[in-house]
This record gives sequence, C-alpha cells and structure tokens, in this order.
Amino acid sequence: MPSRSQKTSSQLKHNPDKTLRVLLVNGDPKVRGEVNKVVLDQPIALTCAASLDDARSELANNKMDLALIDLEQPDGQGLDLAAELAGSNTSTQSIMIGSKTSFDNGLLNIPTSATDFICKPFDSRELALRITQAKLRVESQHQQHRKVKRLKRVCRKLNRVRKDVAQQVDILCQDLVTAYHELAVQMNQVMVTSEFAGLIHEELDLEQFLRKALEFLLQKVGPTNAAIFLPSSGDEYSLGGYVNYDCSSDSADILLEGLADVLVPRIANHDQLLHLTDRQDMIRWLDGEAEFMADSHMIGFTCRDEQESLAVVVLFRDGTEPFNASVVELCESIAPMCSEYLAKLIRIHHRHIVDDGPDSAWDE
Repeated sequence: MPSRSQKTSSQLKHNPDKTLRVLLVNGDPKVRGEVNKVVLDQPIALTCAASLDDARSELANNKMDLALIDLEQPDGQGLDLAAELAGSNTSTQSIMIGSKTSFDNGLLNIPTSATDFICKPFDSRELALRITQAKLRVESQHQQHRKVKRLKRVCRKLNRVRKDVAQQVDILCQDLVTAYHELAVQMNQVMVTSEFAGLIHEELDLEQFLRKALEFLLQKVGPTNAAIFLPSSGDEYSLGGYVNYDCSSDSADILLEGLADVLVPRIANHDQLLHLTDRQDMIRWLDGEAEFMADSHMIGFTCRDEQESLAVVVLFRDGTEPFNASVVELCESIAPMCSEYLAKLIRIHHRHIVDDGPDSAWDE
C-alpha cells in the first residue's frame, strides 16, 4: 500500500475547467478500486491519499473540489479533516465514508463538518449519485464565485468611473465658479464704465471733468486721498484736482509736492497700473524718500493718448485700510475712458486755440 498520495493520470485528459478534482482519503485498495470505477470516463481527476497527513499535504499544494474521507484513518479521525475543511476558506466539499456502526456512533457530529456521508459497503450507483450531487454543488459554488468576482470587477470599475465623474464634476464646478467670477467682474466693469460714461457725458469743461472723476472714484472706493496731476512743462506735473481725506493742510501740501516731483513722473512713464502695498516698494519708487508715505498704500495710473501722458491719477490712504482687488479693477476700467475723454477735451480746446490766435493760454 503506498504511503503517499497517488493520482489517476487517465482522468486528467479532460478540460481542466470542467474537471471535478476529487481527493479520496482512504488507504484500502478495494475502496480505491471501487471509487476509480465510478469516476472512470467522467470529467473527474481522482487523487488518493493513504492518511490524514498525506491528505493535508495534498490539500495544501493543490485545490480540490471534493474530498471523500474515510472516518477511520491510521493517524486520526476523518471527521477532524472534514471539520478543518468546513472551517477553512476553501470551497472543498466533503463526503464521509464509513461503516454503519461508525456513523451510528458519530452521526451527530457529521452535519457540522461534512456535506454528505455514505456507508460501506456502498453501491456504485449510490456513490455516483452522491458525487454527481457534490459536483452540482461545486459548480453552483463556482458559478456563485464567478458572479462575485464579476460583481467585484464591476464595482471596482464603477468606483473608478465614479471617481472620474466626481473629479470631472469638481473641475466643472471650479470652472463654473471661475467663469461666474469672471462674468461678475466683467458685468461690474460694464456697469462701472457705463455709469462713468453717463457722468462725464458731453462734459466740455476740464475742471468739471476732473471734479466729477474724483467724486466718482470716492463714491466707489470709499474715503481716501485722491489727486489728479496734469503735465505742465517737460517732465513736470502740477496738481489738477485733489480730495483730502486724512491729511492736515500743511502735510498735504508737502505730500503732494513730493508726489509731483518724484513719483508722478515715474508713474507717467510706467505702462501698467501701479499698486504699492509694501514699504520697501514705496521706498524704491520714491528714490528712498518715502517717509511721508511710508505707512500708506497707493494706486497710481496714467491717462495717455498714444504715447503722451495726459494725466496721472493717484489714490492713497493708510495701510490699515488697504485697497482691495475691486479698486484695482475699477481703476483699470476707467483709465482708458479718462484717457479718451481728456484727449477729446484737448482736441476741442486746440480747435479753439487756432480760432483765438497764438496768444491763447492753451498754446502751450
């Protein structure tokens, strides 16, 4: 009698996907022969083990669909192996084989550790029927297992799709928020420019235009110091209009003179709107003479016609009340309109200069 497990090679010619893998745990050659006759010419791969140790080794190394386990083993009880199979993660079915006396003694334990049982001596047709029933249970388990695997794959795929969709929705929402913000900014700019255009519509007096422009800025920006500087001669600028918010008269005169001498000419030569919020930037733009505005925040922009500076607008106030982005957007919106309107006023007055002669004050 062989001590190690044996495999009937004639049964391995079937399609492995359709083959029922059966482990017979029994060392009796007569029982093995009877079982082998039953499985012959069927899609069944029969492996034989002479002891529980051999069976455990075979189960550890190979997957089995069905174990035919004799109750009496040379190294223990077959019920122990059936219990191990029932408590494991494997889907191995088990059928207990034993004498009627053995089953009478251990019948109460069998339902908890085996799926079926058959008495010796057994009828070949009965054994074939039990194996067929076990095969149906195995196929049902395999089918259920395939369904579970398929469902898991579908769930993983759906989860990936859900994540992709969620990510796309997040991106879309961010794009919508950005687009809404940009649209709101554009609509606000349209409203502001329309309101400003209506305010200065057909205004032909320069002083009135400067006054209305400053009033409009203060209405939108809130309390602040605001000044408009006009070119006088060469690179020099003089004050065209001023609103004093928080400066004394004496300090305002010194501050405006300093701006006109140092900062305004530099803003006039700067293409972009200037927004200073840092003390060091203020010092750099004022050539180191920034004490009179050291703690202020400032916005400055130029109104120009082509390359010629027509006016420089400066807003400034204490750094504890900084200008926000909306103020910057406001100044960027009305700067082109101020430029256009100042150019219009100059063209109108230049036409008068031609009519009035070379002695006119606008001849400069």
